[in-house]
Amino acid sequence: MKRFCWLVVMVFLGIFAFQFQLWAQEIVLMHDKGGAPDWQTLFTEMARICAEELGIAFTPTPFPTTDVFMSAVRTALPTGKAPELFTWWSDFRMKPLVDTGLVEDVTALWEKHRDEYDLAFKDAFEFDGKVYGVPTNLAYWVVYYSVPVFQKFGLEEPKTWEEFIKICDVLKANGIVPLGSTVQGRWPTFIYFEDLMIRTNPDVYIDLMVGKAKYTDEPVKRVFTLWREMIEKGYFSDPATDIFADYPRLMAQGKAGMILIGNWYEGQLIQMGLTVGKDVGAFILPSIDPKVGKVIIYEAAPMLLGKNAPGKEKALQIADWWLSPETQYKWCKLMGFVPANKKTSADFLSVPMQNIVKQVAQENYRLINRFWEATPTDICEEAVDKFAEFILNPGKMEQILGDLQKVADTYWSSH
Repeated sequence: MKRFCWLVVMVFLGIFAFQFQLWAQEIVLMHDKGGAPDWQTLFTEMARICAEELGIAFTPTPFPTTDVFMSAVRTALPTGKAPELFTWWSDFRMKPLVDTGLVEDVTALWEKHRDEYDLAFKDAFEFDGKVYGVPTNLAYWVVYYSVPVFQKFGLEEPKTWEEFIKICDVLKANGIVPLGSTVQGRWPTFIYFEDLMIRTNPDVYIDLMVGKAKYTDEPVKRVFTLWREMIEKGYFSDPATDIFADYPRLMAQGKAGMILIGNWYEGQLIQMGLTVGKDVGAFILPSIDPKVGKVIIYEAAPMLLGKNAPGKEKALQIADWWLSPETQYKWCKLMGFVPANKKTSADFLSVPMQNIVKQVAQENYRLINRFWEATPTDICEEAVDKFAEFILNPGKMEQILGDLQKVADTYWSSH
């Protein structure tokens, strides 16, 4: 009996030692998608695949809200308990974190995969020649349209800006809301500004984002003037419309025609019972000035690596694995995301989005980062409220442009 008890104790200690070893080697992936949307299940599946293919396990750790998540990451990064991996946002939303020196440089990994990614996409993660993070999300901003509405009025996907405006006129004349737009939630107010801007003068848009152009400059005024004309012609939905809950329903009911938005919007359309490819199509908004060429807004989000993390070396192996075409396929298929890696098949996307991805690649579209990440956060947060003010009262255009420039001047005078 005594011998049996010792055997039980030894087995227990063995199990404990094994579990302790696993715990000690644990690689943590902190993320803010523990609420809505919920990425925990999908990150867990990627952790299983990673353990199977790479022999390295990581543990997704969700946070229910963004503010709690950001606070936890910022607190942990300077310590020896920094997360090996954590989700974040790109460009100026990433810069303050990079400036602390607490994020690992992964330039060498991007060099290894340099033929697999569009350089413009990498720019969203690059500061002073160094790249931080690997992609978790890429979205293209396109126009979704109601196929039955287009068929009813004999409309086709536009090839020119003039054809697009004609579609808006036809829909408006027949009591259909041409385009979805809102001030609800604040952030969607930049959508039409950025897209009109890159389709008239993408270089000025990029300069404006980094303080090298002014909101009071003529190219920006021309865009606001065009935007005002579109508002005054009644092309947009009521600004109080909830474009996530209400607008898909209006499209399903044949009361709304189009909306310009990121391709992740397909989730809202599907929830409304619409089938993308049958009930809903998609096209890239034509350039207003043909000399601009082919341009499209993209949105990117990274997974960053904590510089002080105890398992940093293993995290670098995971990041290398994550950048590969094969891993990108598995992750993007789970999420329904556009693959950032050019060598990754997009065969799991809806047919309209497969065609968009092919079009962007084959016709060498210029990728331009969206307003939310491309300009400093301090400017962005005030600008979206100014855009809302303009949408509600376009007659105040001159004053609002002046206000926007004051916001920009204040920021750039100290940065």
